[in-house]
Amino acid sequence: MVRYLRLLRLFFRTELQYELEYRLNGWDLGAMLVLLGCFYLVQGFGELVLQPSFEKFMEHVRLGTLDFALLKPVSAQFLVTLRNFQVVQLAQMALGAIVVAVGVSRIPSIGLAEAIGFPIALLCGFGLIYALLLALSTFAFWFVRVDNLMALYWSFMDAGRFPVDVYPGWLRVTLSSAVPIGVAVTVPAQVIAGRLDPLGLGFLILGTIAAFVLASRFWRLGLRSYTGASA
Repeated sequence: MVRYLRLLRLFFRTELQYELEYRLNGWDLGAMLVLLGCFYLVQGFGELVLQPSFEKFMEHVRLGTLDFALLKPVSAQFLVTLRNFQVVQLAQMALGAIVVAVGVSRIPSIGLAEAIGFPIALLCGFGLIYALLLALSTFAFWFVRVDNLMALYWSFMDAGRFPVDVYPGWLRVTLSSAVPIGVAVTVPAQVIAGRLDPLGLGFLILGTIAAFVLASRFWRLGLRSYTGASA
């Protein structure tokens, strides 16, 4: 009996920590709702178009049928990474938009800078997720299966539902750099809450562009390897 009471106390303390972690890091209810809505939007975007497209792309590489896409008179990267959709995921993105709207309505004042910066930061979040998945899926050119890497990404995605600043240092760095899911979800909410200055937003834009360029170059490197193997 004492053992179960201790377990109940542990469960309660753990859930209390989850409830308080926003407050302890300066997140009020409005900002918290915006962050949760951004999480649904980013996750929904990934599941709407990126996950089905990249899974299909890796399947084409394994089967050797990527050549059909390469012969099309359009960008091969665009064609194979944004080709497939799970339309049902639009519902999750709609839910995210609603939660963001409710959160915004609870923030006392939103200036012009925040109103303009929020969609820019959110688009940057989408871009960072795209660049990350592009880089991960590119390993399919050299390895037979990279499903474990993709599973690792979705595990980190679950961590994005909380503000990146609630995590310990090593995980905070991981979610902000190597796996920038924390940035993709947290920063847009910081912008709308007035917690990110224009300089920080500028660095986010530059970082997103750099991530996209590097991931695209890595993809083209892998593509050359694929072409050489099939020649």
